[in-house]
Amino acid sequence: MFSNDELKALIAGEMIGAIYPYSSRNELEVEHYLKRLVAELKREKIQVIEVPANFGSGYASYFEWCCYEDEHVTVYEDEDTRTVEIEGLAVAISRLAPVVLIGRMNRSDTYSKDGKSLNGGRTFFSQPSDLHIEPAFRLLVQRLERLFMKYQYTILRTEDVSCPIPFQADIPTTLREKRDYLVWDAIFYWED
Repeated sequence: MFSNDELKALIAGEMIGAIYPYSSRNELEVEHYLKRLVAELKREKIQVIEVPANFGSGYASYFEWCCYEDEHVTVYEDEDTRTVEIEGLAVAISRLAPVVLIGRMNRSDTYSKDGKSLNGGRTFFSQPSDLHIEPAFRLLVQRLERLFMKYQYTILRTEDVSCPIPFQADIPTTLREKRDYLVWDAIFYWED
């Protein structure tokens, strides 16, 4: 899918792509472009939780969204707390190229009765095996793919990102060890 030169450019933090907003070479324009997509997802009754752009620290070469439908939300309450469990899809959107990954996601957040966050957790989206989608989410993934393609994104598949990097690289990522780099890591990396 990507040439070695393109992978090296992505690792160096360079934007590639001939279509707007990637042709602008400006990450802020990519962020603004994605706001329209978020609005369209919400009009389609797809809920979106945007994970902080830097995961709380460092730099991430991608945005991550948790996308789900209300039917996949379960709420548990007791006298002191309220826990919200969400099953859905994680979407990784490259800041540097017009490509996305879509895979499974689970999220759980617990709140006190007065609404204060007590704790939470979510599945971490970082392995080609995370791209496996169960049948219950096939319709949602199709809807997401259609909308991302409307915005001129290419949906990457397991075979696109699971190969080892074909050259020596030094990727600023916390997601995988240097000896185990995959094409995934050249496109979607998180530097802490």
